[in-house]
Amino acid sequence: MFRFYSNPMQSNRVSVVGQYDNNILSIAVARCSNKDNFIRKKGRMIAEGRLRKGKVFLVRNMVTCSSSDFVNIAKEIIKDVETGELNTKLYK
Repeated sequence: MFRFYSNPMQSNRVSVVGQYDNNILSIAVARCSNKDNFIRKKGRMIAEGRLRKGKVFLVRNMVTCSSSDFVNIAKEIIKDVETGELNTKLYK
């Protein structure tokens, strides 16, 4: 399982969790509310729970998936959360 967290300097802290199995990368995301303190463990638990329940944010077919591939995808997702483009983008 892959895990990635947004930069502490970002206003919207995000936890991204991914699982690669049978050439499919599934990603779930948890975003911290502006009113809450970011707790890495809690964000990870929420994102992992969503992944287990099938509430995935992104599903991508990939021949291979290295940790650097996951990090690059996670950074794009976090960037879109930060800029507010999340609702207008389709991740496939």
